[in-house]
Amino acid sequence: MAREDNKRQTRKPRGHEKMIVWQNMDKLDILVQKILEKIPIYSFKMKSQIDNASDSTGANFVEDYYSGSLAEYLRFLRYSKRSLGELRERVRRVKRKGYIIDGVYDEFNDCAIKTMYLLDRLILSLRNKKGLGEKRK
Repeated sequence: MAREDNKRQTRKPRGHEKMIVWQNMDKLDILVQKILEKIPIYSFKMKSQIDNASDSTGANFVEDYYSGSLAEYLRFLRYSKRSLGELRERVRRVKRKGYIIDGVYDEFNDCAIKTMYLLDRLILSLRNKKGLGEKRK
């Protein structure tokens, strides 16, 4: 059993796991799980919404990575970005309610901002590859 655990811990990342943006999403989810522990049990709806947004951020990214179509890839990257935006807002509200301290929030928010930046760069890069250029605002 211990030998299997060592193999899992030392295996090399494959596919989407090699991408820095996914690695940041994974780190973000670990931070979210720590935040969820701080939210009172009676706030189960809030906990569920935060957990779902975190799950959607990563799941959409992985789903789009294996889509096989550049247009679909871009669409799911945008879904992932939207879920990340929702996650940031929900965690901001948790901080405002006093469930987490500034340091926990700051670590989460720094990681979320970096992940959003990486997602934006990836989307822009793929849009340019597809010949779509920057989206008009």
